[in-house]
Amino acid sequence: MQDPVVTFRCNICGNAARALASLLRDREQPSCPYCGSTPRLRAIIRVLALGLFGHPMALPDFPRRKDLRGIGLSEWPGYLSGLEDRFEFLNTFFHQEPRLDITDPPREEWGMADFLIASEVFEHTPPPAQRAFDGAFRLLKPGGLLVLTVPFLTDVAETEEHFPDLYQWQLVQVGGQWVLVNRTIDGRVEVHPELRFHGGPGMTLEMRVFSQVALAGHLRQAGFATPRFHTEEDPTWGILWLGPWSVPITARRPS
Repeated sequence: MQDPVVTFRCNICGNAARALASLLRDREQPSCPYCGSTPRLRAIIRVLALGLFGHPMALPDFPRRKDLRGIGLSEWPGYLSGLEDRFEFLNTFFHQEPRLDITDPPREEWGMADFLIASEVFEHTPPPAQRAFDGAFRLLKPGGLLVLTVPFLTDVAETEEHFPDLYQWQLVQVGGQWVLVNRTIDGRVEVHPELRFHGGPGMTLEMRVFSQVALAGHLRQAGFATPRFHTEEDPTWGILWLGPWSVPITARRPS
């Protein structure tokens, strides 16, 4: 079967581009020849536009709304300048300034954000996973929008927690390999080899693989209105999916 070429406009840099459909179905594969954006990154901007303005548009065409405050969690550098130009936007980090621990955001930041982008972060937070969703809810104003991406599965009911008893832990190298050493709350010592990192050792350690059912439950438990899983494709912006898993999610704090 022939692999068709898709012509699209990159909604991050605004340039016209072309790519094979198979490339656009890989959520992590760079497919814009100008800015290097992936389908996941373009999908984030697409659902942000939907949530804020009611229809998709390219980031260079967003209205300049400095009255809207956004927060990012270690977001992709390629769209930061556009977000900072259009909004009052602050990109934060867990390990460097400006710091923000999504599982325990400072009280002075509660209810201060109109939108929050959390892309590929919640699968790395220490258990219990619910704390990250609760933290996101606290940061948003009433009516505020959460844009979330995490890897998730649609064919299982429960999230797979890799280290459910995590308490006092550290990563150490043994024989050239990283292992996680944990002392549980009741004093047991655990050693976990064969770790999975996303982009390198450190806080990129994969703590869990979510299920779609559990994700919806976490969002509702935090207080969000009915979450939306954006399974729709939009080839206009170079967004295709292999299946309904790991697609962007939006949820809103009730007004």
